[in-house]
Amino acid sequence: MEREFNLITEPWIRVMKSDKSVKEISLSELFNKAHEYVCLAGETKSQDFAVLRFLLAVIYTVFSRYDENGDETDPDDDDHNPVNLWKKVWSAGKMPTAPFEKYFDKWQDRFWLFDEEYPFYQSKAVKNNRMTSKGEINPYGTKKLIGSLSQSENKNRLFSERTDEGSQLCFSEAARWLICFHCFDDTSLKPTPKKTWCSTIGAIYISGKSIFETIMLNYVANCYDEDCNSNPSWEKQNVVKENTLIAVPQDQAALLSIQTRGILLLRNTDKVTGMFISGGYYFEDKEVFLEQMTIWQSEKKNQDVHVFKPKMHDLSKAAWREFGSIAVFPDLNKKNNSSIGVRTPGIILWYQYLLKKKMLPLHNSFHISTVCFDNKSDASYAITDYSSDEISFHSALFEELSVGLRNRINDEIEKIEKVAGCIYSLSLNLRKVKGYSENEKEDWKSKELKRKIAKMQFYDRIDRPFRMWLESIDPKKDKDRMDDKTEELDKTVFMIAKKLGNELASQAGDSAVFGRYIKSDSKSKTKAVTSSAHALNIFMASLKNVLFGKGGDKNEQSR
Repeated sequence: MEREFNLITEPWIRVMKSDKSVKEISLSELFNKAHEYVCLAGETKSQDFAVLRFLLAVIYTVFSRYDENGDETDPDDDDHNPVNLWKKVWSAGKMPTAPFEKYFDKWQDRFWLFDEEYPFYQSKAVKNNRMTSKGEINPYGTKKLIGSLSQSENKNRLFSERTDEGSQLCFSEAARWLICFHCFDDTSLKPTPKKTWCSTIGAIYISGKSIFETIMLNYVANCYDEDCNSNPSWEKQNVVKENTLIAVPQDQAALLSIQTRGILLLRNTDKVTGMFISGGYYFEDKEVFLEQMTIWQSEKKNQDVHVFKPKMHDLSKAAWREFGSIAVFPDLNKKNNSSIGVRTPGIILWYQYLLKKKMLPLHNSFHISTVCFDNKSDASYAITDYSSDEISFHSALFEELSVGLRNRINDEIEKIEKVAGCIYSLSLNLRKVKGYSENEKEDWKSKELKRKIAKMQFYDRIDRPFRMWLESIDPKKDKDRMDDKTEELDKTVFMIAKKLGNELASQAGDSAVFGRYIKSDSKSKTKAVTSSAHALNIFMASLKNVLFGKGGDKNEQSR
């Protein structure tokens, strides 16, 4: 195969400029001018996350071997400190060019998208499992590669942004989707491969004001092992063994560039037309604490010890509802506490470290982004939907002294969750007085959607007010006036929920106004709901109790 399209020199990474325009740049230009571009701007946020992880793998590798002047470093040399190098680079406000030039010059032959020996992120030994009825090799087309489609070869979507001709990819786009494919792929191949690593984590990353800041804020310089070793996949022999269980990678570059699929791209003169695919490498998903870009959940191993695994995002939840899993510090004297089952994301600990060491300004706005997927529950694990989100709040909330404020924020989120539960109960009661029965024959998915739709409306209406409230909290100014801040939010939540409750009652129609007789359960201590007015009264009492305590708020009750 003739060598073609070197990722170091050819433009392929999509970035956004300050004027909001988008352009493609090479890997070399990205590290030379990362400070000039606002953000990655690929076809999807999941693709951007995958490309960011690749860029971080490059950073971990280069900064483990060279100093800012491009001189090789000795891992055993006490003067070589990645944290000190991070500080120098951050203070300069841009990437040093010398170390990247030295590294790319040495390893240029490993960055060819098409190459006889080392095709980038591919395996020349990949086995193809698709055969025609005549026993002929039948490679996959590019539809499976394109993450914005997540489409099988067997059927077309009714609505697609691509024509059949658009399924042939130019080399630059194919390179982006190739990296994304290793992070986010389903398990529909035969024999069934294991899930890709990134599809099992609750993906998060810190967003900076430029690509330079985003890369540096997610580059956890204090997580190298003692020898500062980095072993990215592109430096190894690209012969991926199909569906192979491996030990958990021992360094960041290896983890961030793991080849979860065996892939070999096929092309004509100037387009990628298809590919061979097989399962690749996988490892067990528990206690993989080398992973810095996920939130965590615990499983109780015994009475006193918890084991941790990545916690996947809920597609239906806004990022601020996961504040407790993102800004979590279980113990002021320990990084994490296995006895209570709480673990802090690595990049959050890193950001807190930078604040504590005064390497970042304390009074600053902090932005964190999430990427999440919805998958089919069957063996294919096919991606059915994806979303991305971002929350912003004051960086001083990461201070140890701000633990009280973080707890108050979590308390408010819990209140909002309970109010959503009140909305759900009201919706269910209104359906009952209209004649709805839990026993009626209905597709369970439709029934579940109807149950959730009122809650979804509430969360949609409270989303912007809560984000604005969270971003407005300044620990320095609001430390002693948090009661006023929470009361302000509680009143906003009350008015939004009250208005929605009245709308739901009104939408129930005349039959619900007059009500109906409902036989009450002899074992139940609560009275059966008989009309929309009755349902609304129960809702209002519950709403006031959640937000203002027993008896409710006197000011609100007098309205």
